Amino acid sequence: MKEDNIKLLSNTNPYIYLCDSMTTMTYKILILLLIQFTALLVSKSYDSVLVILFSFLGALAASGLYYLITKENFYKSFDILIQGLFIGFFLPGSFPLPAVFFVTFVILFMFKVYVRNSNNWVNPSILTIIVAYFVGKIYFPGFTISFDLLTTKNPSVALISSGTFPIFSFDSSITNFLNTYVLSIFKVSIPEGLISLLWDTNAAIPAFRFNLLTILSTVVLFCNNYVMGIIPMIFVTVYAVMVRLFAPFCYGGTFNSGDVILALLSSGTLFTAAFMMQYPGTIPISINGKIIYGIIAGLLAFFISGEGTSPIGMAYTILICNVFNLILRYLEDINNEKFRLAGAQEQN
Repeated sequence: MKEDNIKLLSNTNPYIYLCDSMTTMTYKILILLLIQFTALLVSKSYDSVLVILFSFLGALAASGLYYLITKENFYKSFDILIQGLFIGFFLPGSFPLPAVFFVTFVILFMFKVYVRNSNNWVNPSILTIIVAYFVGKIYFPGFTISFDLLTTKNPSVALISSGTFPIFSFDSSITNFLNTYVLSIFKVSIPEGLISLLWDTNAAIPAFRFNLLTILSTVVLFCNNYVMGIIPMIFVTVYAVMVRLFAPFCYGGTFNSGDVILALLSSGTLFTAAFMMQYPGTIPISINGKIIYGIIAGLLAFFISGEGTSPIGMAYTILICNVFNLILRYLEDINNEKFRLAGAQEQN
């Protein structure tokens, strides 16, 4: 009888969670970032490891100072520590470590003081990355793709052949297997080097490197929350379509011949879609608003980053989208007020 009562109580629980809480999402993001951090250690990218550690320390110092001033519970600053990791992932390994710490500390502390978590309108890590770009622009790489390659059909293959993107020893066997036993069914094939590009681009900026890990991270983050996946999915789709149709054409090349692979696997496009686009308060609330936001982001990414290999294009894309979000949120408020007034009139 007692077991039946316990079973009945468990079945009548009034709370049903359709998606992860913000706390759960934060822990997921932290674990997924640590996996990419481990990949940096395994690949002996110690310069990038140190940059990420110093950006994290800068965020920790900002949170600690804010706590000393306000006595606010420290767990409320936990999100800022995650933002500190994001900053490090978007800075090149050659960036001076004192500058990494100082820029991260100053911007995130000012964000805590003047913006506050409940009144966000801009992504703090993106703002810090752009400030760091102005402070140390000489340490950021330039566009890898040249003007001559912009008019070609597959610049990614040319960059792989020239050694810009490395080819790992396992690439050939995996490529041959896929072409022989899987892709041959569809009468298509992939060039050697694509698997390496998917695994590690060896870019100077860590967020641009491990695309396969980022794809798996996207699945983990959005598998049980389709609403959170709306903006990233539309952003990537619109950007890919624009690149495919217009990228070479804009420079005198052929229409519908853009290199989507290069666009998605460089510039931190997938990392941005998975981790950076949906900071609380910087995106619309409604489904229609999210769709419009994703479209705007995809268009901006195309006009700013082009066919890829941009060192800072995705950061500018998000910052400008944050401004557009203010307009979208204002329109949402007007629309909600109309529904509220209409509902009140019906009740009367």
